Amino acid sequence: MGTSTYRLPARTMEVVINKYVVKLKYCYTCKMFRPPRTSHCSVCDNCVERFDHHCPWVGNCVGKRNYRYFYAFILSLSFLTAFIFACVVTHLTLRSQRDGFLTTLKTTPASVLELVICFFSVWSILGLSGFHTYLVASNLTTNEDIKGSWSNKRA
Repeated sequence: MGTSTYRLPARTMEVVINKYVVKLKYCYTCKMFRPPRTSHCSVCDNCVERFDHHCPWVGNCVGKRNYRYFYAFILSLSFLTAFIFACVVTHLTLRSQRDGFLTTLKTTPASVLELVICFFSVWSILGLSGFHTYLVASNLTTNEDIKGSWSNKRA
């Protein structure tokens, strides 16, 4: 019987792309050299190009191929939440002009609850949209921003 002489590839490999030396990392799970700005998702068990994050609400990874749809989703969600909040405020204002403020609060507790929930939702969702707008403007992903692993200033 012969012994196996299979050796694992080197952890990194340098290739020249457009006269620039680029260091590629090897993914032992996917058994391939990852392109630049690619990360392995431990939840999906796949390498994802321009990996942003694994989103439990969407149920998959957000990366190069679907980031624009995720961004459009959170922007539209921001507008929807702001619209609902404005409608609830308008509803309570119009009712309180007719019935008085305290009477309106007593007769429409569901609207008051919706107002409180929308108030906190608007700020969290607008914050998320603002953060992703910053990422788009900076040409970063969430993963790169958190790790500080990518910068436009690098040559």
